[in-house]
Amino acid sequence: MIKVVFYMNEGRYCGFHCSGHAGYASKGNDIVCAGVSALVINCANSIEALTGDRVDIEHATDGSVFCMVKQPVSAESELLLKSLWMGVTYIANEFKRYIRIVIEE
Repeated sequence: MIKVVFYMNEGRYCGFHCSGHAGYASKGNDIVCAGVSALVINCANSIEALTGDRVDIEHATDGSVFCMVKQPVSAESELLLKSLWMGVTYIANEFKRYIRIVIEE
């Protein structure tokens, strides 16, 4: 199962941690993993490249990704994080058994 934790600070998105594997299909054919991975990597790269925010991004060898925007979080970074939440939520609505979304304040 993929677990995506979204971090919030005072009601605003400020980061995420994505870990696990969907297990929907065999390696190389798992559309759930591919979809979530594309959204996660695009979000982290976009925050780093398109905003002036300082951001900590960690990619682990197990495939997990951690991304935390240092305070203050710009409106642009928060919008990108909300977009990630929305995309992952849409995938989770179709593939409920394979994705768990958690919000942490």
